[in-house]
Amino acid sequence: MIRPAVPRPEFHRAAMTPWLIVAAAACVVTGCSRYREDAWSRQWPARVPAGGTVTFAGQPIDGATVVFVTQSGGRFYNAMGTTDSAGRFRLQTFRPQDGAVPGSHRVQIEKLSYTAKPVAGPVPDGFPTSTSVEISHLPKKYRSPQTSGLTAEVTPKGPNEFTFELTKE
Repeated sequence: MIRPAVPRPEFHRAAMTPWLIVAAAACVVTGCSRYREDAWSRQWPARVPAGGTVTFAGQPIDGATVVFVTQSGGRFYNAMGTTDSAGRFRLQTFRPQDGAVPGSHRVQIEKLSYTAKPVAGPVPDGFPTSTSVEISHLPKKYRSPQTSGLTAEVTPKGPNEFTFELTKE
């Protein structure tokens, strides 16, 4: 059985224009951002842009995690970032690249990778035949803010660009 074609209403751009303007205005008024200000986020302290560069034995480090640990104020608002192939990083405390809370910070830097190691001896059915082994690519002292010897003073006026030149132990 052949059905007759159903007439389709014609699309008129002129008729859609007012609706598009209303939709765009609604987005602007209500906010299209992923981040909305709420009671929780209004309690957060001010942050300022901060970042820098990390080198080890004169070479930039790719994929290292940099953590700024606050030392003052009685509360801990740690900021963290990851280095790129040029050793550069940008810090974030609450939201991507929102920076760090002004004040004194101890700094820890670590670069880890993992490899599989076979389990020694017989392995019962259903159990893994290997375990994950952590490999650190930087000296152990830099993995803790208490032992790294690295500090940073983040100021409200900036520029808050820090260079950390790590050396072998």
